[in-house]
Parts: sequence; C-alpha cells; structure tokens
Amino acid sequence: MDLIITDIHADFSALESILKVANDKSFKKKFGEFSRILNLGDVLERGTHPKEVLEKFSELSKSYPFESVNGNHDEGFLYRRKVSGSSFESLHAHKILTEDDLSFFKKNKDGSIGRQEFIDEKNKIICVHGGPLDPTMITPENAGDESWLYEKCWQRLSEEDFEFFSYAGYHYTATSAFNHAKKRLDNFVIFCGHEHMEAVLEERNGTVKNQLRNLRYESLKIGKHSLEQISIPIKQDSNYIIRLGLGGPEGYYGTGMAKPHFGIYSKESGNVSLFTINTS
Repeated sequence: MDLIITDIHADFSALESILKVANDKSFKKKFGEFSRILNLGDVLERGTHPKEVLEKFSELSKSYPFESVNGNHDEGFLYRRKVSGSSFESLHAHKILTEDDLSFFKKNKDGSIGRQEFIDEKNKIICVHGGPLDPTMITPENAGDESWLYEKCWQRLSEEDFEFFSYAGYHYTATSAFNHAKKRLDNFVIFCGHEHMEAVLEERNGTVKNQLRNLRYESLKIGKHSLEQISIPIKQDSNYIIRLGLGGPEGYYGTGMAKPHFGIYSKESGNVSLFTINTS
C-alpha cells in the first residue's frame, strides 16, 4: 500500500499528524500498512519548520521506498527563484538551512535537482506535482523566463473547458492529460497536488467525468484524531486523475484550508482513499 503525501510546505506538525494516523493500529487494521511513500512535492516554503520536515523525510527514505517529485516551491527555493507567499518567519527558517539539510533533494548528473515526474509502469501510477504534460510541447519559443511556468511542477487543472497560460502556470484540460499519459500507459492513475483541493476525474472511452461530486465523505476516529474519508474504487477499464488536498496548512491558516490531507492507494484492493484530519 502506498502512503501519498503532497504540499507539506515545511509544516512539521501536520506531517507528524499524518504519520501518527497512518501508523495507528486501528488505521492499519482498517486500511492496511503502507510499504511505500509517494511525495508529490512542495516540501518547502510557506511553513516554518523545513529542517524538521527534511530530517523526517530523510529518515523515512531509509526505512521505506520513497519516491519524490519536485513542487514549484521546492524548485523556487533550490534554484533561487522567488515564489510568493512565505512569511518572514518562514523565509528565515529556510535561509538557515544547510547543504546537509537539503541533501534530501538528490542532484542529477546534469546539475539539475530532483525530478518532475515518477512513473511506476508495473502498478500504472504517474506522480507529478501539477500536471503530466510534456513542457516542450506546450512552451512557446518566445517564452523566455516564463518557460519555467510550463514545467510539470507549475501545471494545473483548468477550471475551463480550454487550456491557457497565466502567471500561476499552464492550465491544462483533463482530456489533454489523459491523452498524453496514454502514450505511456493504459488503465492508469495520475496522482497530483499543487492546487490544495481534492479532485477525482475518471476517463473511460474518451469521456471524462468529475466523480468527486458522486463520492460521499465518511467520518471516522483513528486514535485521538477525527478524520473524514472518501473512497475511490479504481476500475480496471478506466483512467484517473486524483488530486490530493493540502498536506501542511501552517502557512495557509485563515484561508479555509487549514487541515492536513493525505491519501493511500492499495493496488491489491484497487482502492484509493483520501483523508482529511479534522482534529488531533
């Protein structure tokens, strides 16, 4: 079973809550025990405890297979590109990070850091922070410095029935994402984050349906934590885009998103569950 985390944003308290829930005996009894961790990016910025989060992720990566992709905030910090939204306290906490603290982010032979995408062909999973489109296919020749905003870590699901570019990134349609992914896999699940709001889109025979509106949230108690859960049965003849909610809300309190979110995927049972932690 995969434990899926995204947009922790240097919020160590939220990360601890997620891990406490996922490791609780009653959670394991009901859902199973995770054997791999999928991190969909934005480990850094906004929150005030990046060092502790990075230490915990490094520790977890020694105990579990740990697959991670870059978020736009991660790349903004690592490549010294400004992304708005962090408080003075957050900026200071990130400024004092050492090279050893940042060793969680692996350097590639070409000098780049980390990766934009993880594909598990065996289990038919695609992990990205924002979207799966090939940036070279959508970036104009004259994009210049704006070309970064077409990368997978900046892409986001369009709320319109067409695609467009803004300074928030490239807004893609679900149909484009499914068509692109079909070049690599079939009957797949794309997991993404970035927008801090849950979404469940199912594609079958060229028709895309928003399934989130058809799913019912259920309340449950795990240890001292009160949770809400939605369960998504993965059909063998469909493709999915499943977007997880905000993992680390510390830097977003007051915006209506101040609850930690995470997910699990059991290939054996063919089921994805998305969780919201209401109380701890």
